[in-house]
Amino acid sequence: MHGDPGLQPERTTLAWGRTMLALVTVSAIFLRWLPQHGLPILLLFAVSASAAAAIYFSQRGRYSASSRGISEESVDADISAVLWTAFAGMLLGGLGVGIVLAG
Repeated sequence: MHGDPGLQPERTTLAWGRTMLALVTVSAIFLRWLPQHGLPILLLFAVSASAAAAIYFSQRGRYSASSRGISEESVDADISAVLWTAFAGMLLGGLGVGIVLAG
């Protein structure tokens, strides 16, 4: 049995919260690039803001599933959330490089 069933879900929630905060910060930085690189920057803003919103709106369900899994001693990793976050990061990187090189 886990010593404190609330700790692991809390750490995971904090990590997702930091990821969301980083994406919101990056979204603001993209808006600062708008005068230099033009309207294509709005695509970067949309991807990062959408990823941050997806994390925000899925956070409660992820926390509940993790907390329930610890109490039942059966925690499954949320592979889909990690994969789509990795995809969003790769998409942001690729689009960013493409926009900077094109401009």
